[in-house]
Amino acid sequence: MAASENDPPLHTSHHIVRLERRFAAPREQVFRAWVDEQALARWYLPGDETWSLRVLEHDVRVGGRVRLSFGPKDGPTYLEEARYEDIAENARLCYAMTITRDGERIATSMVTIEFFDENKGTRVRVTDQLVLFNAADAPGEREQGWSETLDRLTLFLTVH
Repeated sequence: MAASENDPPLHTSHHIVRLERRFAAPREQVFRAWVDEQALARWYLPGDETWSLRVLEHDVRVGGRVRLSFGPKDGPTYLEEARYEDIAENARLCYAMTITRDGERIATSMVTIEFFDENKGTRVRVTDQLVLFNAADAPGEREQGWSETLDRLTLFLTVH
């Protein structure tokens, strides 16, 4: 189907966002924080204290789906939908993820979370291979979101 001159321009960009964090907790505990629904609901979101998260679906197995609704109190609302492609117990999670903002698809990506023993704790490596649509998101915003999310994981693991 050909685009007409009245159609908005389409823009697609590709990026890789990588972050690593070290946690003073055993690898099994850090991995469990990602795969246990109640634990995930307590820490897995970016933003400040005005943000909240609802777990809509949580089926952590290869082929299983996770759906999360999140955002700041006064909007917008984000929906994260993911399908697990690979799970290696206490070592790796790999999932295909799409995020919409107020119903508009803004990004899709392949996310890999890796867990390593390190100095009586755990090092986590997040790799987000990201496709952004129509400049609705930016790689810097995604990196900031991951950083804020991992900050919350640090706090969660400190008290649990």
